[in-house]
Amino acid sequence: MKLYLVRHTKVNLPSGICYGQSDVGLADTFEDEKNAIIHALKGIEFDRIYSSSLKRCALLAESISCNKFKVFYDKRLMELNFGDWEYKIWDEIEKTDYAKKWFEDFTSVPCPGGESYQDLINRVKDFLDDLKKDKTTNSPLIICHSGTIRAFYSILNHLEPKESFKLQLNFGQILEIELNQEK
Repeated sequence: MKLYLVRHTKVNLPSGICYGQSDVGLADTFEDEKNAIIHALKGIEFDRIYSSSLKRCALLAESISCNKFKVFYDKRLMELNFGDWEYKIWDEIEKTDYAKKWFEDFTSVPCPGGESYQDLINRVKDFLDDLKKDKTTNSPLIICHSGTIRAFYSILNHLEPKESFKLQLNFGQILEIELNQEK
């Protein structure tokens, strides 16, 4: 099975704002970015579309679908829940004592009122386990977020979670990963 992972397009927020599971709007460049992604997907044969339920992914998924595919929304594909840090400025977050603790071990330390990176990995692993059991798809397209894609990358490449952050992801980037069906 091949997975085609697509990161959503740019959002309508200034850089430096934490927005994990907040349902933010899309940048004015959405149409151009969407068209570039659709063009890049030409020749790729996917047989199902899964998407995070957040608007920045859902709108892209619906555009790619063009009513040819049903889009399956799955909350397990959502970005990391940054809890109390959502919509706060990263520079301000980083000054707090709790943030220092979180940055030292974001894998197991949850964001205040949110989740840890391991929680996100567990969600993605649960999604993958279900996907492996599904015999009706062999090459799904999955529209999601940078944290979610890194979680896929960590799981499927047997990496320590922190190692997955070496993977640089641009908005609208498409990543192809071969999924080994064995457990």
